[in-house]
Amino acid sequence: MYVDQTDNSMNANDYIQWQPEFMTGIEKIDEGHLQFIKIHNQLVDIMNKDFCRQKIVELLYALMHYAEHHLINEEIYYQGYDGFAEHKVNHQKFIEKINQTQSYLANDSSPEACDELLAFLKSWFKNHILEKDKAAVDYVKSIQK
Repeated sequence: MYVDQTDNSMNANDYIQWQPEFMTGIEKIDEGHLQFIKIHNQLVDIMNKDFCRQKIVELLYALMHYAEHHLINEEIYYQGYDGFAEHKVNHQKFIEKINQTQSYLANDSSPEACDELLAFLKSWFKNHILEKDKAAVDYVKSIQK
C-alpha cells in the first residue's frame, strides 16, 4: 500500500510498489498507472544517486508522454462521468506543472526542482490516481454492466 512520507529525507519508502488494490480492471488505465509508478520510482532513484539535475529533463519528457497518452485515455473512458469536467481540469493542471518545471529548469537547475517534482508526484498518486480515478472507474464499471 502507498504510505505518505512526511519526512523529506529520501529512503526506500519513497518508492511506490504496485499493489493488487491499485488495479482498476480497465487495462489501459492500469497500464498508465503502472507507467506513472515507474516514472515516480525513477525520480526517486536519480535523487538517491544525486543525479537529478542531470536526469530530470528525461523524466519530464517521460511525464509528458504519460500525460499525452494515459490522461487522454482516461478522458475517453470517463466521458459522461459527473466529475468529468473537474477531472479534465486536474489533468490540465498536471500538464501545466510539468511545463512549469521545464521552464524553471531552463533558468535554474537547482536541486529544489527535483524535490518539488517528487512532492507533486506523490500528491498526484495519492489524490488523483488512488482517489479521483477510482471514483471515475467505478462510474465506468457501473455503465458497462
